[in-house]
Order: sequence, then C-alpha cells, then structure tokens
Amino acid sequence: MAIKHQHKAVPPNAGQQRGVVVLEFLILFPLIIGLVYAAAVYGVLFSWQVRMQIAVDRASAAALWVERSTDHSTPVDGAVALANLAMTGAAGPGGAPAVGHLPEFLGGIATPACAPHGELIRCALKVELETGGCEGVPGAMAVQEGPRQLGFFGGFPPMPGCLSAAATVSI
Repeated sequence: MAIKHQHKAVPPNAGQQRGVVVLEFLILFPLIIGLVYAAAVYGVLFSWQVRMQIAVDRASAAALWVERSTDHSTPVDGAVALANLAMTGAAGPGGAPAVGHLPEFLGGIATPACAPHGELIRCALKVELETGGCEGVPGAMAVQEGPRQLGFFGGFPPMPGCLSAAATVSI
C-alpha cells in the first residue's frame, strides 16, 4: 500500500499577500500613532486652558468680596488688590495664608493679573507658546513660557501661538 502525500494547494500570490500586509502596517501604524499623539497634546493644551480660565474666574469672583470699609482709596482699588491676592496666593490680611488659584504649570506671573477698567475689573492670564504669539493679547504673562513643542515630533501637531483666559466683573 502506497502512502499518498497530500499537498495543500498554495495560492500563487501568497507571498505577495504577506508583503501587502506588512506594507499596510508600515503606512498605517505611524499615522495612528501620530493621531493618538496629537489627541494627547491637544488634551494637555485644553487642560491648561481650562485651568487658566478657572483661575481668572475665581480671582474675579474674589473681587466681589471686597470690604468697603478698608483703607483703600476706592472700592475698585480694594477689589483689584483682593483679586490679585486670590490669584497669586500671597499672604492675606494679617499674614494669613491665602489660597492661590494660579495653575502650577505657569510657575508664576510677572505682573498683576487683575486691573481696573473704569468700574470693571478684568483678570487675564496668557502663556506664550511661540515667540511673539501673545502680541496684543491683554493679561499677565506667565513667568515660565509654555513649551515650544510637546514631545518629539517637532512642529507636529500645530499649536496655537498663545493661550489666554480672561474674566471681567463689575463692581
């Protein structure tokens, strides 16, 4: 009795199919990694923007708690001082510690973030992500500039030149 060997039929283009799969992987994998990376970078920027907006909102809300019987020349001056105090977290009246609402990634601010505009108080922060990106944008500039790029992909993804947040309150 003779044993017959059964050979599986191999399609003539089987090697080519494997090559196509490798080629598709080489094209799509960097694209997918790039998209995930871009989503992460924009998530960080969005987080910074939200935290900056919360800080200026809280500082402008603190301006409404001004005590009008204090020694300030006008209620607006007292409200501005209180708003800046709330922003930076400097020592409060009588040396009492104040809670600062300035996000940690800013490091600090070089100028007061809140200023009077007539009967309004405007609190604003900005972070420059590229040189000259915040020209003409009102607000206190962060001491530590934002990163020129996040990660190792150079100019990808494209980022805004400036992040800014502002809040205005009427006294």
